[in-house]
Amino acid sequence: MDGEDPVLERLRAAVAARVADTVPPETSTDPAGARPPVQPAPVTPQPAPAEGHDEPAATQPARKPVQSTLPLIETADATVASEPTPAEPKDSAAKPKTFDTNDYRHGHRQRLRARFDASETLADYELLELLLFRSIPRRDTKPIAHALMKRFGSFTAVVSAPAGELKSVKGIGDSVAADFKLIRAAAERFAFASLAQKDLVKSTDDVVTYYRVQLRDAVREEFHTLFLDRKNHVIASERLASGTVDHTPVYPREVLQAALRHGATAIVLVHNHPSGDPTPSREDVSMTHKLIAALEPVSISVHDHLIIGRHKAVSLRAEGLI
Repeated sequence: MDGEDPVLERLRAAVAARVADTVPPETSTDPAGARPPVQPAPVTPQPAPAEGHDEPAATQPARKPVQSTLPLIETADATVASEPTPAEPKDSAAKPKTFDTNDYRHGHRQRLRARFDASETLADYELLELLLFRSIPRRDTKPIAHALMKRFGSFTAVVSAPAGELKSVKGIGDSVAADFKLIRAAAERFAFASLAQKDLVKSTDDVVTYYRVQLRDAVREEFHTLFLDRKNHVIASERLASGTVDHTPVYPREVLQAALRHGATAIVLVHNHPSGDPTPSREDVSMTHKLIAALEPVSISVHDHLIIGRHKAVSLRAEGLI
């Protein structure tokens, strides 16, 4: 067509030549070499250059081979590309791991029980911990056991302490105080059962052992009486008075009434010195003689008067004071 832009004519000629090069001749009859026709790639028309500039020959840009970004996995058969495992999202606000005190307490209790079951000798505070496990199931009892030891000084003193003083320690309530009272009663019952089977005239040490369980760490003076029959076997033991840290009022009439009530023919007087020193005082000796005089008219004899200290006991009869 006259007047048509020569640039467009050259562009059409180049496209036609490219199409002719990519289409196989129709005369090929080789079935093995037959290939499906290749569709020409779409050509985007280029904007016409400004006048006065020659258009360079249209060329096909070289195609670069596609490089796989997948990592290769070598197998016995072939090397294949695998998809990368997506990284787990990081929680920037994740909380740091904290120490589980429940797990610690459970493990500590198991270890301590295992040591006890293996007959290992435990410290006083560890034995207290074992007792507190039952009374305080959901708390760490180790600090409480240490506080009890600091307050009272020994395992025996803790178990023997009055409920009011026990509860002055943080973490100790009615349940713990009741359990300790039960333990103390059980220990006394064991000691009393052993004592009741013996002839007391020949086993004063057994009497001391029995009352030491009760009185060695008592914080107040207590006056007890052991009642005996004609063969000096134990009938009963009774606490007749409780006083202050250095004095207990004892009335001969009350001792006499208790002896008659139990049908006793002899008694042993026992009291403690909370200071730990069992040395008899003048008041101790005087009170003993008053009791002997009050019981003599009804044929009830006083075999002995024992004073229990922290580490030893004193017999007034052995000392020649009665």
